[in-house]
Amino acid sequence: MLFEELPSELLLEIFSYFHPSDLYGLFLPLSNTRLSYLIAHTQLSLDLTYTSYSRFSLILNHCSPSQIIFLRLSNQYSHGLLITEFFSLDGFRPEKFVRLRSLHLDDIIGNEINNLPPYLEKLYIKFHKKAKYAVKLYQLALQSKTLKQCYLIGGYAFDYKTCSDVSSTTIEHLHMAIKSFPNDLLVLIQALPSLTKLKTCIYNRSSGIRISSSFTFPLTHLNIDLQASGVNLNLLNSELLSHLPQLRSLNYHSNGKSNEHVTDLIRLSSRLKRFQFIRKGLSPNIHIADIEFNSDLVTAVQETTNNNNNNSRRSLTLHTTPYPDRILNLPFVYWSKVQNLSDNNQHTPNEEIYDRVERVRINLSESSIDSNISSCRYANHLTLVSNNETNQCVLSPEIISSLVCLSSVRHLIINTQTSLFNFNQLFALMSLHSLDIAWSQIRREFSLSNIKILSLISECVSWKEIQYLIIYLIPQLEHLQMNVTTSDECQQILNFLLSPHYQNKLISIKICICHTLSDQIKQDLEPILLSSKWIKVKWKMDNWYLYIWK
Repeated sequence: MLFEELPSELLLEIFSYFHPSDLYGLFLPLSNTRLSYLIAHTQLSLDLTYTSYSRFSLILNHCSPSQIIFLRLSNQYSHGLLITEFFSLDGFRPEKFVRLRSLHLDDIIGNEINNLPPYLEKLYIKFHKKAKYAVKLYQLALQSKTLKQCYLIGGYAFDYKTCSDVSSTTIEHLHMAIKSFPNDLLVLIQALPSLTKLKTCIYNRSSGIRISSSFTFPLTHLNIDLQASGVNLNLLNSELLSHLPQLRSLNYHSNGKSNEHVTDLIRLSSRLKRFQFIRKGLSPNIHIADIEFNSDLVTAVQETTNNNNNNSRRSLTLHTTPYPDRILNLPFVYWSKVQNLSDNNQHTPNEEIYDRVERVRINLSESSIDSNISSCRYANHLTLVSNNETNQCVLSPEIISSLVCLSSVRHLIINTQTSLFNFNQLFALMSLHSLDIAWSQIRREFSLSNIKILSLISECVSWKEIQYLIIYLIPQLEHLQMNVTTSDECQQILNFLLSPHYQNKLISIKICICHTLSDQIKQDLEPILLSSKWIKVKWKMDNWYLYIWK
């Protein structure tokens, strides 16, 4: 009774913090006219990244697109079904989202929508690696009259010949890959007069477009990774940087450039407020610390070690464009961040580069791991591999924790059958969200209660093993991947997972099947999936996988 007496403004504020499915499930059953009216007029931030099909249906039944100001959709856990299903309904066409300002679409193919919401200001799209229609969304975004921030990650590199009529006058921040330097790059920035911040990776070199020396662009921040061979600093300076008088921040990624190139680039940086240079593949005898920098310039340098007595080349891979993942492969190399410290010009090592690493891969079969390096404190993906099962060296979790802060790890992949590792102790030090492991390596005493995503694709499993897993080991599991060997085994597993008589928290199921069994499994399961024997699900099958969105 006291809750109902709260003023409408306060109730609207409270409702804005609820996930819409919880809001509808908690308050609409009360049949309170005032609360129902307020819920129908609440501005919603809608994140459907981990939504089940039942919750998705609940939202579609009660939510109005005019309420939504922020929207995040992902195909990753619905096996490509969610985004298409969402925008295909008449009431949820993109033009209906009149208040939507920020739209995030993940794992998208590109043909899910035909136009953007009318007043969208921020667009973030991460394309599926096989995105066939990415160019369509590139055209929609780069012709927008409302977008201010645009992030088009993966799937396609901008080509002005196939992505024509670039005409947005509002885009200020842009992050996307570009096909060629300087042709596509110059066409792009000339067509976007408001662009001030650009992050890009360029793959090819073209003959070049000559432009008037008096023509300038408003770019102030540039993060550029030139993958193309033959793009030297003089070309970069003459074809682009000389037309950027307002440029104040330059992040430049280089691959195997010479000392002269480094010197020229640093000379160029004298007019910048901030400069970051990342180079890869240089020999150890190049000393970046010997070069004088302006007092406020920062340089991140990768120096590789190439020991002739060691067949394994030590390398650190830091991916920043066009994909956001940052990956560190062990064994490590040494990174140094060099900064001119005013008068005494003392160069001090800096460990911040390790804090930028998000994914770490450790080979447990290495005879020794150098632990005298900085720990990756914020790595959230950890992969443990071993290609030498006869290795008698037992690696303890303490060694791993000296390389990676285990409390920050959320995703663990164990790509090894080795028994020379205390996985139970390792799990106890983590708060894992996802796990990729063989069924034979799972033990009753493992602490797996927080796992939401589990992959068992390295070994086949039976329905009894899945039953034990769901009931006793991971009752909160939401996403499951597994292998099956027969149609009967697949049906028995789904009888347990999809039967209304058994309760579980699963949202998606991905079953890897033998190609020769694909037709048989489809023939056996399709009538049951379409009947009322199992709960209502969305599903599809290709030659190798059965996908179920539960």
